[in-house]
Amino acid sequence: MNPGRTVAPQRLRVFPDWSADPVWADDGMVDLDDLPVTGRLTEALRAWAREWERLLGPRFEVREKDAYAAWLDAGRQHARRLQAELGPDWTVEYTAE
Repeated sequence: MNPGRTVAPQRLRVFPDWSADPVWADDGMVDLDDLPVTGRLTEALRAWAREWERLLGPRFEVREKDAYAAWLDAGRQHARRLQAELGPDWTVEYTAE
């Protein structure tokens, strides 16, 4: 977390995009370093986003269906963790499906 640039409580959505942090507000991507969450969760979310890029590859096709299903489940868990760490003033939605 970067204490000088903390994002105010708001509605966030968790979904991946190419070369981006996987958390989004209404006005665009949220830099995970600006959220008041643990470094462990930040790294888990970034690893989850990189795994999406690997699973889809350059042709944007799911190549490993079982691994993709596990990735979806992991995303749900990360979204729940994000909500828990941010607290009740925030709303976190998982929209990767």
